[in-house]
Amino acid sequence: MIRLLAVLIMLLPQLLLAATPKGFVSGSMAEILASQGDAPMIVSLWSIDCPPCYKELAIWRELSTRLPQLKLVLVSTDELEAQAEVVEVLQQKGVGQLESWQFADAHTQRLRYEIDKTWYGELPRSYFYSPSGQVEAVSGLVEQSKIEQWLAQFYPIMK
Repeated sequence: MIRLLAVLIMLLPQLLLAATPKGFVSGSMAEILASQGDAPMIVSLWSIDCPPCYKELAIWRELSTRLPQLKLVLVSTDELEAQAEVVEVLQQKGVGQLESWQFADAHTQRLRYEIDKTWYGELPRSYFYSPSGQVEAVSGLVEQSKIEQWLAQFYPIMK
């Protein structure tokens, strides 16, 4: 029992760090896109002040469990001062293990423009990137059927 407790204490900092988002600044979207490789990727923009975003985080949790090879990236549009709350939500919703970013620049309009020149900040906002570079943007809560249809192109088991 003591040995188990000691192991948990040693792992705690790593578990907490896993949920700490990286700072999203100018150039971060390019970094995310460069990391895609030859696989499909979903980038989900969310906020702690967005109730539909919480529903979408639950969808991403379930999807990451079912398809751990799928690259899912979460970007919180909250100010950096809200990082403790963002981390808490990521852990509560079971998505702390996913790659996470958080806006870390006071010029949020510039960050939004870098992500998508046609996006004005509505949330949730999801981007579906195919391996060939095609991208589809969806504002509002994404329907499960839409996600399944998109995934079926890349994961035949989903059909």
